[in-house]
Amino acid sequence: MAIAIAATVITVAVLAYSTMARSNTRLRSIGEVELPAGTLSGLYDFNTNKVTTYFAPNYGRAALAEALRDRLYEDVGRANAVYCLVRSDANRLTTSSRPTTNFTISTNYDARRLDTPDAFRSILPTAAANKFTTYSGVPGTNTLRNLSIFILTPSDGPERLGLRSIYELDFVNAVSPAGTYASVRRYERGACTDYYDVFYPSSTLTVAFHPVVAYFERATGSGPSLYRQAAHRPFYFVWWPDPTSPTLEEAVEGLPAVSGSDVRFEYRGMTGRTPFFMVLPAFPSL
Repeated sequence: MAIAIAATVITVAVLAYSTMARSNTRLRSIGEVELPAGTLSGLYDFNTNKVTTYFAPNYGRAALAEALRDRLYEDVGRANAVYCLVRSDANRLTTSSRPTTNFTISTNYDARRLDTPDAFRSILPTAAANKFTTYSGVPGTNTLRNLSIFILTPSDGPERLGLRSIYELDFVNAVSPAGTYASVRRYERGACTDYYDVFYPSSTLTVAFHPVVAYFERATGSGPSLYRQAAHRPFYFVWWPDPTSPTLEEAVEGLPAVSGSDVRFEYRGMTGRTPFFMVLPAFPSL
């Protein structure tokens, strides 16, 4: 009996050690990723095409993501307007096109007219406005999965809109190794103040991480009827990638069965995919 118990204890210890060893290797997996030329210059103002980062899944990067989400909530708590705009995979902001200061408007301009993401896009400097694509409800294609969140605050004059910060989410198809580099960043006055990134090796799963945002406008709006859900205060659903997930994609058979007439149909693929799901007010001061 003693021998049997000892054998069992040794077996359990070996299995536990093996599991811990595999987890330690997996959670500490770090490597160099080569991205298309100019990508890192636009994201971080780095003059290189290679970045050293952690490979998914990684819990250390999840801690950075939690901190960045807290920073977002702090910014939104001091905002008087929030705008979520989308960009294509190849249409990233650069250090020269990313807004850094308050936005100028005419003194008799009624800022309440900026009641949709596209209305806000129309007042951006041309170099930035041209980077974004109009959408209603959710962005229509998988390529529109790069996101910019503009956080506005009260300004010091009637001819200006105050810019507190900009959050950006970008997915980049890596040159080497095969996979997707994901980066979420916060900018203030043009400088990157906070970020998290992670590399997802290539996967055989097929459902893209899309959409990254859904906009629910006021019932009196002009967008798709399914998304005119807000009585007075429009809001967004926002999804950021989860660094603890081993893959960015999802299996087709994992999609919930939802009718095409249900508003959830267009974002059903995001069900349960990431804990970094936020509900953001579009106009906190209304």
